[in-house]
Amino acid sequence: MSSDAYEFSRKDAYEALILWFQEGSFLQEQSLPPFELKLVLGVCRHHLFLEYIVKKWTQKKPILQVQVILEMGLYQLMYMDSVPKHAAVDTSVDLVHFFQLGKGNAALVNAILRNFDAEKLPPLPPQKVKQISIQYSVPEWIVRRWFDSYGKEQAEVLAKESLEEPIQWIRVDLSKTSLEKIQSHFDFKGKEYQGRFLQIPARYSIKKLIDSKEFQSGHFSFQNPAALEVVQQLALTGTERVWDACAAPGGKSALLLEMYPDISLVASDASSHRIQKMEDLKNRKGHRSLEVSVLDATAEVPPDLFDAILLDVPCSNFGVLSRRPEVVYRTSPETFKLLAEKQLKILENASRALKMNGVLVYATCSQESVETTGVIKSFLKKHPEYKIYAPALHVGGTDGLDRFFVQSLTKASECPISSNNSLRKT
Repeated sequence: MSSDAYEFSRKDAYEALILWFQEGSFLQEQSLPPFELKLVLGVCRHHLFLEYIVKKWTQKKPILQVQVILEMGLYQLMYMDSVPKHAAVDTSVDLVHFFQLGKGNAALVNAILRNFDAEKLPPLPPQKVKQISIQYSVPEWIVRRWFDSYGKEQAEVLAKESLEEPIQWIRVDLSKTSLEKIQSHFDFKGKEYQGRFLQIPARYSIKKLIDSKEFQSGHFSFQNPAALEVVQQLALTGTERVWDACAAPGGKSALLLEMYPDISLVASDASSHRIQKMEDLKNRKGHRSLEVSVLDATAEVPPDLFDAILLDVPCSNFGVLSRRPEVVYRTSPETFKLLAEKQLKILENASRALKMNGVLVYATCSQESVETTGVIKSFLKKHPEYKIYAPALHVGGTDGLDRFFVQSLTKASECPISSNNSLRKT
């Protein structure tokens, strides 16, 4: 990459980070090319550590714009081996000049980055919670919460996971092709999972995959293998009527139809915008029989009953922090309380649409007890007609799988369903 291209890409990355700092926007929604995206997500993942270094190396806290440029420069020097030191330093100083932040700030950025020495980083605080918070860039209140819930060792494991760049996977549609054909065509030599998922090699061009004839023909999709562990808990035989009640963007719906092509599947979501994205399942994947609907699972249920219901409920995303590093900065203790209330409401409302002896799977990509066992305990206490169908499943944490909590329930006695419900089909 030329120096001009480096400079231009850093301007895009800088502007995305400023927007994130000021408005809390999701960085992955900024449509940045790979280099910029890696840079901004890296700064986000390591923000508290980078901020700590800047604080120790400056007498006065820099203005936000300079802080962002320093964190970008430090991240490149510490974690991006592909970037030469002179490029990290010079383009950082160029950013100060381009955005007219003053000669003094240019001198400050130049001095800190040019004199950077990885062997002379400031020591971390001795207090363990503060130490983990800074080292792994997780706010202190979250680390303390994990200490209280899981103990010191597991708290550090969870914090460390948030820094990891996630493994990317594709799911092969075995009705259209084979794992071996996709593996050979794209020269994938990484992990396989359950004969259906392939690991995308590091630094492999995602754009190349998306532009491929195989992707456009629906031969594969992007999905983490944890999804398989979730949908298997529905214990389907292959002809059931199934409701995926929080379906968008539709990955688990597509997986269900690939595994069980003869089921009757209704997929719904409260967001019409997110539902539009599910048209991919009909257009690219060819699942024409899929019923896609806009439906708020906290207040509505379809007008018929189902043999199986999947509830992959909205959650904190604390089980996928490596994918969504912004989450730790957007979350507060109140967030968990509000989410748990919404999750219980969805579970209570959707459960009314389950047939006798049917299976309902409650899933959340979070390990937090308030969103997992806490919701299940509250539900079972209020609804004795429901029983545990199988032991709770805790997925992920190893082998590149997202963390999921999965609990399957079954209805053991009658529970009436209201007749005034609507389904708005798209």
